[in-house]
Amino acid sequence: MQVKVFEAKDMATGLKMVKDALGPDALILSTRTIRTGKLGMLGKPMMEITAAVDNTWQEPKTAPEPSRTSSHRSWRNQPPEPVEHQRDISYEEIWARNEPESQANPSSSRREPAPADQNIQNELAELRSLVNGLSNRITGIAPSTLRTPYVEPEFAAPTSNNGPLDPVTGYLTGYGINQETAQVVARFTRDAIEKTRNLDNEDLAAILKAAIARLFTTEKLLDGRLTRQRRLSLIGPTGVGKTTTLAKIAAHYLSRYGGRIGLITIDTYRIAAVEQIKVYGEIMRLPVEVVINPRELELALDKFRDYDLVLIDTAGRSPRNGLDIQELAGFLHPQLGIENNLLLSATTRERELEETIKRFSLLPISNFIFSKIDECDQLGVLLNIHYKNDTPISFLTNGQRVPEDLLMPSPTDIAGLIMNDHGNLKHG
Repeated sequence: MQVKVFEAKDMATGLKMVKDALGPDALILSTRTIRTGKLGMLGKPMMEITAAVDNTWQEPKTAPEPSRTSSHRSWRNQPPEPVEHQRDISYEEIWARNEPESQANPSSSRREPAPADQNIQNELAELRSLVNGLSNRITGIAPSTLRTPYVEPEFAAPTSNNGPLDPVTGYLTGYGINQETAQVVARFTRDAIEKTRNLDNEDLAAILKAAIARLFTTEKLLDGRLTRQRRLSLIGPTGVGKTTTLAKIAAHYLSRYGGRIGLITIDTYRIAAVEQIKVYGEIMRLPVEVVINPRELELALDKFRDYDLVLIDTAGRSPRNGLDIQELAGFLHPQLGIENNLLLSATTRERELEETIKRFSLLPISNFIFSKIDECDQLGVLLNIHYKNDTPISFLTNGQRVPEDLLMPSPTDIAGLIMNDHGNLKHG
C-alpha cells in the first residue's frame, strides 16, 4: 500500500491532488487543518490530507458460501485480543492474513479459506466498492465547484459555543469582544496579517485597531460653534449619570464657544435631581426650566427658541417598565425636533444593555453615550453593542469631574480604548 501526505489550500484542491497522484482508487485516511509559515498560529490555515492506494490489489478468490452454523463466528463477533496485545493493523496485514495459504507460502498445500477469512474478504470487497464510489463522485465534481473557496470551520459562524476559534478571534475575545464580532474583525484583518513581514505584537495591534475603527460610527455633536439650534435630550435607565453628563456637555460647549444655552429638566421624580441641575445652572449662569407635563415642555422650548443649545434632562426609567417609557415618549415626540441620546453604562452586562436598547427604542434614538468607561477593565462591549445596533456614539464619560471627564471620540479613539491604548485620548 502506498501512503502519501498532501497539503492544499482547501479540501477541493486537496482531493484533486490526491486523485492526480494516486488515481481514482485512492482512500482518504485522515484530514486535518495545519498552519505553516512565519506567522505560526496566526498563519494561513492549510489542509493536510493523508491518502493511500493499494497498488497490488488482487481480487479475492471465490470460496464456497460458509454454512449457517459456522457464519455466526464472523470476525465481527470474535472476542477482542487482550489489551496488552492490541495494535493497529495495516491493510497489507489484513490482506496477508486472508490470502490463500498457497499464495502466502508456495510450498504449502492449497486449502479453502476458513469461514472467518471469507467474511473478511467480503468486508474488504465491500470497502473497495465504497472507495470506488467515492472516487467516481470526486471525478464528477464540476470545475466551477472546485474553484469555490473553501471556508475553514474555525472561520465560519460557530454552531456552538464550544466550536474551534481562529487565533485572531481568540486574541480579540481577550479584550471583551464577543465571538461573533471578533470573527468579523478577524476576517477583515486576515489579508493584512498574512502580507506583513516579521509580524510582531505592535504590528498586530495596529492592524486590529485599524479594523475595529472601520466598524465604528461616531457623531461629534458639538465640534464647533452651532449655526442652528440643537435640542439634545439624555434618556436612559436609572443610575447611569444623565444629570452629570448633561452638565459636562453644557460646560464643554460654554467653555469653548460661549453662546446661549438653556437647561430643561423633566426629572421631577427625584427632588435631589431638580436641585442638582439648578446648582449646575447657577454655577454656569444658565437658565433652568422645570416641567411636569408635555405642554410645559413645549412652552419651555418656545422660551428658549433663540438659544444655540437646549439640553433636556429626564428621569431614569426602568427598561422593564413599559409605562414609564411610554410616558417619556409623550414628552419627547418627534415634532419637537429633539435628538435623543441614550445613556448606557459600560459597566452593565451586555445582555442587559441589549434589553435597555430594545425597550427605549420606543423613542427615536439618535446616538449612544457610554458612561463609566473608567470603571471597566475591558471595553469590547462598546464594539459589541455598536456592531449589533449601528447607532453612532456621540460621547464617552470617564469620571465625575465637570467638564473634564467628557470625551468626544473618533472611531480611532474608541478602537484605541478597546485595545487598552489610552495615550491618544484628549478630554473634551
